[in-house]
Amino acid sequence: MKKYPCLLAATALALPALASAQVTMKPDGVLRSLWTFASSVSGGNTSATTATLTGETVKQTDQSKWLTLGRVFYARNDERATAATYALTTQYDQDLINKDFFTVGKLDYLRDRPANIASRVSAYGGLGRHIIREDTNTWDVFAGFGYTDDRYVGTADVNGELRSRYGRSEALVSQNSNHKLTPNTTLRQKLEYYADLRDTGEYRAVFDAGLSVAMTQTWQLTTGVQYRYNSAPGRDLKHYDVQFLTGVSLRFD
Repeated sequence: MKKYPCLLAATALALPALASAQVTMKPDGVLRSLWTFASSVSGGNTSATTATLTGETVKQTDQSKWLTLGRVFYARNDERATAATYALTTQYDQDLINKDFFTVGKLDYLRDRPANIASRVSAYGGLGRHIIREDTNTWDVFAGFGYTDDRYVGTADVNGELRSRYGRSEALVSQNSNHKLTPNTTLRQKLEYYADLRDTGEYRAVFDAGLSVAMTQTWQLTTGVQYRYNSAPGRDLKHYDVQFLTGVSLRFD
């Protein structure tokens, strides 16, 4: 998406919570939450600090699921802030009469001033299918359309013009799965593909995977990887970003 490289940089820097433990999923209508903290500090020739705080809540019944995800990510390198990201996502899934299928409504918000993103608001809707729906294994797929509106801290060169705001339509295809490998170990992964409908042929992809091991009923150790790819990231930017995280999670059931 060569027309707006600054907003692609923001997407690459924003660390999602999917590389952490997962909030407990039970179809009983009870609101549950999970909080995860991960950080790293290095010194010597390069001084760098990163910290990520994630909060996840879910309310699930036999026919529906409402999930909200919030995160704060901060990175500093050699006395200079390289990232300061605030993100919020909420998604509602509702099963249809045929419970193998469900409708999806999804809203996203992102703020990343170092990447010149004052705010990014996205809305998506579409249809999903439960491929596997078991107590220890789930796998869902989803396809839909949406719209993204970006507002910049300073004017940005977008589509050949200096703009303070830019919007576009997108097609979204995604899949995600959760697996309970042992009574204390869980694995989760998610892959998303965003096709730009305004600048056809350009796209971005997001992959997240995380492994968590329970130490107690409330505390978990987590590790994960995040991979971002942009078909046209803009001048002086690589096509991909990859990052590994480790942290701890606190569960409220």
